[in-house]
Amino acid sequence: MARFLHDRKKTIGKIPGSLIHLGTQKIDHTLIRFINFTNEQIIENEQEKLEDCLPYISDNTVSWISIYGLHDQEMIRDLGMLFDIHSLLLEDMLNTDQRPKIAETDQLMIVILKALDYDETNHRLNAEQISLILNESYLITLQEQEGHYFDAIRERMRKGTGRVRRKGADYLAYVLIDTIVDNYLLNIERFGSIIEKTESRIFLPKQVGLIQEIYKHKTEINFLRKNIRPVKEIVHHLIENESGFVKEENLKYFRDLNDLIVQATESIEIYQTMLNDQMNLYHASLDNRANEIMKVLTVFSAFFIPMTFVAGVYGTNFENLPELHFKYGYFYFWILMALIIISLVIYFKRRKWF
Repeated sequence: MARFLHDRKKTIGKIPGSLIHLGTQKIDHTLIRFINFTNEQIIENEQEKLEDCLPYISDNTVSWISIYGLHDQEMIRDLGMLFDIHSLLLEDMLNTDQRPKIAETDQLMIVILKALDYDETNHRLNAEQISLILNESYLITLQEQEGHYFDAIRERMRKGTGRVRRKGADYLAYVLIDTIVDNYLLNIERFGSIIEKTESRIFLPKQVGLIQEIYKHKTEINFLRKNIRPVKEIVHHLIENESGFVKEENLKYFRDLNDLIVQATESIEIYQTMLNDQMNLYHASLDNRANEIMKVLTVFSAFFIPMTFVAGVYGTNFENLPELHFKYGYFYFWILMALIIISLVIYFKRRKWF
């Protein structure tokens, strides 16, 4: 399966809004975790069906419904029916190759993002799609598998620390998005450190496998760019929206989030430029080495061409060669060779050719 675009054969010929899971099934059974909270209390449990969550949802509390697993199309269909979500939006949530986006209806705001995780074994990034469905009284998150991204937030909610329990669903959505963006910066920092270390190896005598590493880094940075750059548009929309899903008092948090995502996108652009420069330096370094080799060979040939000419002249088989029977001819021959070499050395030194 292609990394930047998944196989879409299953969607060919289907009507728009068909609930087809595009991607890899990462969990055997769909899980539903439910949290209902106020400033004074919190209720946390696991539910077998989405219908079991409905009695808890009210205007006086905030509910967070976490759904793990996108392969259960029946559950996703029930989700659309229970919370009045259009089938086209559900289709986007099931497509794990969906570009990060934001959409609004009269009752809901839907944000689709990618959470990134670094694979230490294969030294590459993996992406997991996370969808947020925001209403004034609840937040629904859809993830491909049960992950660790939001464990710290749940722990703060249980202990009652921080602002989450005192704020609404929009602030909870901010905290989740902020966690995802912080993870972006962490991965950019990780790859940035690797890229900066690679630069020092360009001028080393041995560069085995270096160009392959640079190309791999370019692929990972492009993967980061593909999944992070659209988030800037999403955050900007959240700040500028007039739908009322984000309260005025919480806009300052989204503005701060905008600064982080701008920093992330700018850092990606910087490292993309650095990788392009590294590739140019690598090829320039190869050209310089080739030039040095050609320079040495040219210098040696410059020494031997006149010597070969003289030796060729006196190595001919003509009997009447004038100096052929000269008593000290051999001795003067080597003197001539030495003078040629010394003259060439002086000439090259003055021209600063070596």
